[in-house]
Amino acid sequence: MCWLSPSASHTGEGTHNAEETAAIIAATKGFLAALCTKSRADFEKHCVRAGGMTLSPPSPMPLRFCTIGSFVEHVATLKDDINERIWDPEVKVHEAGNLAAVWAPFRAKINGVVDHVGVELFVLHKLDGEWKVTGLADSCRLPTEEEMLLE
Repeated sequence: MCWLSPSASHTGEGTHNAEETAAIIAATKGFLAALCTKSRADFEKHCVRAGGMTLSPPSPMPLRFCTIGSFVEHVATLKDDINERIWDPEVKVHEAGNLAAVWAPFRAKINGVVDHVGVELFVLHKLDGEWKVTGLADSCRLPTEEEMLLE
């Protein structure tokens, strides 16, 4: 099961409201759900394929850079069960109302086992009235023994 905690702290600038924050969280939640289903069509609803990603493997390997589109294509080929959760998201919205960021700790399970943990940063833009993920960065590490037991 994939999920995103419904609670979000509002620390943004500008005059956005709870409805706008909920729409931003929904786009982020949709992106994570697409990661779980590995569905290209689901990803298309929630992101811009030309956007960029910076991924930090949980080892001494260097940062990886790719487009969201190439990430989607890679994920779509995976056979593993992926379950990524975030909680306590911080949402910030620019005063113009067309740029937002979501910062949240995350935990990723691969085939039911906690594989890595860290922090994710989603960048979103409001395009044609809808929030879309246009960038993503993470910083992750191997889980502690305690984190391995998390649901």
